[in-house]
Amino acid sequence: MPPLSSTQIKATYAEAMKLMSAGRRDAAEARFRTVLEAAPNLAEAHYQLGRLALARNAPEAALDHLEKARRIKPAESVIWQMSAEALARLDDPARQTGFLKQARAAGLAVPLLRTLEARLAGPPPAKEVQRAISLLDGGKAAAAEDLAASLLKRHPGSAVVALILANSRFMLGKQAAAEEAYKTAIRLAPDYAEAHNTYGRFLVDQGRVRQGAQEIGKALKLEPDLPLGLQNLGVALSQLGDLSGAIDTLKRAVEVEPRLAEAQLTLGRVLSRAGRDSEALDAFRKAAEQGHDGPVFLARMAQVQANLGDDDGALETLDAAVRKGPKNGLAHSLRALHLQHMGRFDAAEADFRKAIALEPRNGENYRMFMATARLQPGDPLIAQMEKVYADPSLPEESRMHLAFGLARAMEQVKQHDRVFEFLDPANAFWRKRYPYDISIRRAEIDRVKAAFADVDFAQLPPIEGTTGFAPIFVTGMPRSGTTLVEQILASHSRVDGAGELGSISGDLLRAMVGPKAMRQPPEAPGDAFLRDIGFRAEERLKAACPGAERVVDKAIQTYMFIGAVKRAMPNAHIVLVRRDPRDTLLSIYKNVFAQGTHRYAYNQRDLGLYYRMFDEIVDFWREKLPGGFYEIRYEDLIDNTEDEVRRLLSFCELEWEDQCMNFHETRRKVATLSVAQVRQPIYKSSQAAWKRHEADLAEMIEALGDAV
Repeated sequence: MPPLSSTQIKATYAEAMKLMSAGRRDAAEARFRTVLEAAPNLAEAHYQLGRLALARNAPEAALDHLEKARRIKPAESVIWQMSAEALARLDDPARQTGFLKQARAAGLAVPLLRTLEARLAGPPPAKEVQRAISLLDGGKAAAAEDLAASLLKRHPGSAVVALILANSRFMLGKQAAAEEAYKTAIRLAPDYAEAHNTYGRFLVDQGRVRQGAQEIGKALKLEPDLPLGLQNLGVALSQLGDLSGAIDTLKRAVEVEPRLAEAQLTLGRVLSRAGRDSEALDAFRKAAEQGHDGPVFLARMAQVQANLGDDDGALETLDAAVRKGPKNGLAHSLRALHLQHMGRFDAAEADFRKAIALEPRNGENYRMFMATARLQPGDPLIAQMEKVYADPSLPEESRMHLAFGLARAMEQVKQHDRVFEFLDPANAFWRKRYPYDISIRRAEIDRVKAAFADVDFAQLPPIEGTTGFAPIFVTGMPRSGTTLVEQILASHSRVDGAGELGSISGDLLRAMVGPKAMRQPPEAPGDAFLRDIGFRAEERLKAACPGAERVVDKAIQTYMFIGAVKRAMPNAHIVLVRRDPRDTLLSIYKNVFAQGTHRYAYNQRDLGLYYRMFDEIVDFWREKLPGGFYEIRYEDLIDNTEDEVRRLLSFCELEWEDQCMNFHETRRKVATLSVAQVRQPIYKSSQAAWKRHEADLAEMIEALGDAV
């Protein structure tokens, strides 16, 4: 018989279809086979033979034809669906899994994939899914994991079950297994917003903040008003240092869902970090109106009250937090921190020990306590810290805090050879969490110098109408002795200390080296701008220290903009504190700063290079503005205290007062890393401390070069 022509093939195929519709399956099959003899790559004929085989309940025979049809037309949805139907009739999970893998690799549309998965896996029983969720919500993560794993084995296409499995593994500390399950949920359902959001928050909590923010962003593209997505993105943005973006996102989150406790808490904390404490307190009060009054909420609100200078009110709120949650470790630790800042170290110790007892795996409690603890060799707390540190299941961030605490403990018991055993890994973790490129600082320094390079300050007339207020700005590198100098000045009867307020340096930082500014050519601030920020600084300083004649702002970054500060506030006195850079940088390396700040601090080479640039900009201002600021060396202050204090007071136009020598007796809050040191008389034990660790500090010392 001669081969069929194209016209005959079409006619035979049409005849076969009519026979099949009439229920004459054998005759129809014969016609389709005739078609395939003439046109073996006609996918439609293979597909119809598959349908016929399935109608006879012969799924294996059906799959043979359907697989041939898929190879010929791999994007045809009806062929994939019929194949899934055939596979669903076979008790062969391995083949079903392989088929779904092929379907995903084929780049099929998401709705089609979901259809195939649903047909093969079938939805898991709703009661079983709800039971797994209830177990998870009830804190029974191990039981939830077992049930979810069992359900996923029986229903491998269920993204919901995969997400439950991921969350249960996360709660159990099985981070790698949890991540794999999150990825499975997203692979099974690429348009599942909750899976993207939850995986994104997982990444944020693992320190992969930027990646996490991107994943949460995918969730919000799918569901723009997803409340938990907005909340989690706000948390991520705050950790990335985008405080403005975080505030806007968190405000949207609480607008969409006012009951989101974490969003309310984080909004208040981020507003406070942005220096907007009054707004932060308003946010906390609005949240309280929504019924948020738990111990964590109260403790965080107390921190804002303290920032606003209401220390007694803050302590009352912290007492309420502890009463509300007597077994809440955070309430105890934040009250301890407040008491520590107030110089009430014994009361703080009692709270810290209670927090540690309640949360023995929380490394931050140990680290904060070590700032004022006084341990002796053999203290059982050290053994406890080392035991917790050695636990491989301890979360990384907790291990980092604990390592900083152990480094300080080793110093206290004079095991100096063990300090860097903990200090190096602690810094390495923090560096990983907050990466830094030292070229950023290079660009900032170059920009400031370029902006003022052609300015002749000696020939500039004063700006008309500037404030006559005369604050004292104490500046220098962190850990150089600035808090000690502030405490000496604040002990004077005419002076009060505002702490690290940044009343004017914050405005200058944003204007000159902020993200927007860095996209423009460098330019010195105009007179109108300087006049305005001078008055704003006066307002902030007076609000921080009501009734004080003179106020000290220990704003670290003031040294960057000395000329601009003097133009904005001509009567200001600027005191720059210097210390042996090796001791300064060692002390920085031993401490943890507020999240996202001082990112250079966790790498020895960057520390050395950063200090060299500090030296460079100070030299620049010394040349540009001779006599415009006063320099005091920490070592001179320690060795010859009275003479140095007299010179300091004279520069600040303050008369001598004996209490300035008894600064350690001054009752004021100190909320810096020097909280313990300024409560003690002058001591010399911290001088040349770097020599004990010279070998460990080799990279830093090399980077410093001749800056020592």
